[in-house]
Amino acid sequence: MMDELMKLKRGEEELASYAGEEKSHYGGCTATTVIITKDEIYCANAGDSRTVLSVNGKAENLSDDHKPDNLEEKKRIQNAGCYVEGGRVNSTLAVSRALGDFDYKRHPSFNAKFQAVTAFPDVAVIKREPEH
Repeated sequence: MMDELMKLKRGEEELASYAGEEKSHYGGCTATTVIITKDEIYCANAGDSRTVLSVNGKAENLSDDHKPDNLEEKKRIQNAGCYVEGGRVNSTLAVSRALGDFDYKRHPSFNAKFQAVTAFPDVAVIKREPEH
């Protein structure tokens, strides 16, 4: 797990280096991805991008939105020294997980997973069934 966290931190640091010399880096995005194997479906999500799975022709959520008002997300945001107001991190950002948005990832004591806004995804693993 530590290796994964270190890779994520290095990736975010490299991404931040492309942002230029500006003092503020407010740009960011959310992401979701799916990998389908013979037996399983893997869905990784960071932010409010949505992934659904067709089950007998009906859409079922594979991912959940990462909103600042969500209890677990709010705890992480507050632990990192930020606040949630009006459903936004520091009254500004409407998601609690994102790529980029480096102004919310500066707490010196926390690794990337525990910053106010993290790129660390939730991952769902679903066993493939014939109705999918």
